[in-house]
Amino acid sequence: MARRSRVSTQDEEMELNMTPMLDVVFILLIFFIVTSVFVKTPGIDIFKPIAQTSEEWKPGILVAVSPEDEIWIDKRPYTIEEVRPVILAIRDENPKANAIIQGDSDSTVGTVMELQRLMTDLGIETRVSAEQ
Repeated sequence: MARRSRVSTQDEEMELNMTPMLDVVFILLIFFIVTSVFVKTPGIDIFKPIAQTSEEWKPGILVAVSPEDEIWIDKRPYTIEEVRPVILAIRDENPKANAIIQGDSDSTVGTVMELQRLMTDLGIETRVSAEQ
């Protein structure tokens, strides 16, 4: 008497559905991109003057003044006359943003002070950065 096996001996190919795993990976990627904090740089290296005291401050607007009195914002140079609409656009994106001005030790004090006055007139709390 030949006995029949209930288990099939044929090799069946199994396929893994990768779609759910890819969905999870893309959702995690989007989450990390949305929640990441991007560091803003003015686009120029500044040699700051020496300060007696220091205080940690997290600005939303970062501006640098070069030795040639160029004002650098988001890696682009501006003159003092061109900077007002740029700062207004940045302030409109983040109305509660604070600002910090990184003035080079060889830059003109008048340019830094005029820039600080402009930002204060626009209602942006501003500080000047220096080396400790």
